[in-house]
Amino acid sequence: MKLLTKLAAAGMLSLGFIFLIISVSALPELQNKNNNSLQIQEAKETASAGIAFSVPLLAGGGYMLWGLRRKHRQILSDRLQSTFYHLIEQHQGRISVLLLAKEANITGQEAKEYLDAKAKEFNASFDLSSDGGIYYYFQI
Repeated sequence: MKLLTKLAAAGMLSLGFIFLIISVSALPELQNKNNNSLQIQEAKETASAGIAFSVPLLAGGGYMLWGLRRKHRQILSDRLQSTFYHLIEQHQGRISVLLLAKEANITGQEAKEYLDAKAKEFNASFDLSSDGGIYYYFQI
């Protein structure tokens, strides 16, 4: 389903850009003083039709891609939360930045920011280990 959505969005965006190029290519005809009224009218109709077709296609394709991105972020967020709760249970409430980063496959900075946010949310305590690492303690 995700592949079909990507293909549909790509097709819509491609067609939208083609129609936009068609409408832009008709603009010089409007400026040409040698054209008669019929040619000018045809250029206006071409530009209008190109815009009328391009705007919905570009908007629809963009919306589809935005939805895919939003869904992907939600999946990553759910996976991170699941990993966090699993580690908390597995290690009796004690977790380090490195452990979360390793298990969730995220950067150390992302793990630290996530743990800081969860520490505020759940009133966790902090402890410095003898090797300088920070451990977060969550009450289970």
